[in-house]
Amino acid sequence: MDTWPKVLVPAMGPMRADKVEGAAQGMGTWGPQCQALFDEGYLQPDLLTGLTLFILGNQPRDPSQKQEIPGAGGGVAGGVWVRERFTIHRPLKRDEVFSITGTSVGRHVHKGRRYGTNASLTLDAQGHLAGSNLSTGLLSYKTQEGLADSVDGQFPDTIEVAGPDWSVADNNPCLDALRGLHAGDAFGGQALVLGIDLMQIRDTKNPDNPIHSDPELARKAGLTRPIAGGSHVLAFPLEVLLAAVGRHALFHGAAIDVRWKAPVYADLTIVPSVRVRSASDHLIVFDADVRIVDGPVAMQATISIPLPGVTA
Repeated sequence: MDTWPKVLVPAMGPMRADKVEGAAQGMGTWGPQCQALFDEGYLQPDLLTGLTLFILGNQPRDPSQKQEIPGAGGGVAGGVWVRERFTIHRPLKRDEVFSITGTSVGRHVHKGRRYGTNASLTLDAQGHLAGSNLSTGLLSYKTQEGLADSVDGQFPDTIEVAGPDWSVADNNPCLDALRGLHAGDAFGGQALVLGIDLMQIRDTKNPDNPIHSDPELARKAGLTRPIAGGSHVLAFPLEVLLAAVGRHALFHGAAIDVRWKAPVYADLTIVPSVRVRSASDHLIVFDADVRIVDGPVAMQATISIPLPGVTA
């Protein structure tokens, strides 16, 4: 019988330089805030969803586990993220030697699909907490007929997460803009085409998971064509938010809960939008989503940015 949680082998940064540049360039003309962060030497906020994936990618491969998603970690890495809950405690520079520890906390089966949930903590080069991540991903994109629903270890909805970090909220340089927001304020709503060219730029010539850029490998994984990576889809509403309140607004205690609801296939037209759900003197909460034109909502997120004045 498996024993949970399973401790992962620690990993050290920095992220690959081509991957970070690809994330900036993969926004095309719709990503000036992400591009500016890259130019300033920072990891963009959407890349911080990949901190758990970073440590998973550094785990020893398990030869007994079939990699049904090309590029996935042999039964360790979640090949397609379906939910990510993370707190950005501090920014990370793109050349920073950060360190990550983590655990695999559980696996479950739902409607014939297998999922894995992993947690990680990232420390910056000075040893300060920079990121807290809880990531749930598909272990196989194809459904398996007759596979009964089950849970081993912890089910993701029952796991407590870090949430907003008020202890670092004083460091946010965008407080004036945030305090000027009101419930109901809305941003974005412009349509854009997420083309295969942008997906290939983001995935680089050495992709972690080529279902996001390689048509043949996407078909082998059970997809009709490549799908955009979850962090790529998330980058567009985050860009909208950063354009509205300042590009450093998410780096100081923001908590983000993302659910990817439907795949964004190559060359579909999407509409990223952000709305202020609530605004108080200690917390701003946004609802963000990405809608596929003539299709479903592909992604929904709750983004909580703490304001100074609350004792953690």
